[in-house]
Amino acid sequence: MKLVVSLFVLTLLTVPVHAKELIYQGKVQGMVCAFCVYSVSKKIAQLPQVQAQTVNVDLKSKTINFRSDASVSFNTLSSLFADTGFKLTELEEVKQATLKTIAYQEKPVLRFKLDNLEIEKYEAIFASIGDNAASSLGKLVITAPASVEIAVLKPMIMGKQKIARIQFIDDKRQQAISVQLFLRAN
Repeated sequence: MKLVVSLFVLTLLTVPVHAKELIYQGKVQGMVCAFCVYSVSKKIAQLPQVQAQTVNVDLKSKTINFRSDASVSFNTLSSLFADTGFKLTELEEVKQATLKTIAYQEKPVLRFKLDNLEIEKYEAIFASIGDNAASSLGKLVITAPASVEIAVLKPMIMGKQKIARIQFIDDKRQQAISVQLFLRAN
């Protein structure tokens, strides 16, 4: 009998436990350009229970979608925007996200590396990369120290109405900027 109970307990311990995944949809006022979308996305992704890679923001409809491993309250999310100029007006748990998740090709079509942090000298290049990313609705993956994040992103996405997906990776170890552009998968 002890063997049966022991085997039952062992079975329970080895069965994977799946956390409930919650899907949220909301509306955010105050977004006027791609930089706003990036800022809102980044704020939402900062919540520890939010699955950062699932945050999806649409500039035109002002709609946000994201997946979470735990409940997110309106007040919690709204407080993230308190000092930003953006305002959360709606938030609800939904069964299915209304914004589509976009798949991108595995290999970048563009790789650009700047071996210094003199961004002001290369603003035109960053703006051109941003224009290309926006026109193709691609995904930019930027690896650089956090201290240059805003300076790199401003010429790339500030004021643009077409939006490229942006992933910024803080790399404290090097004094360089690496940019990769991925196109949408077919």
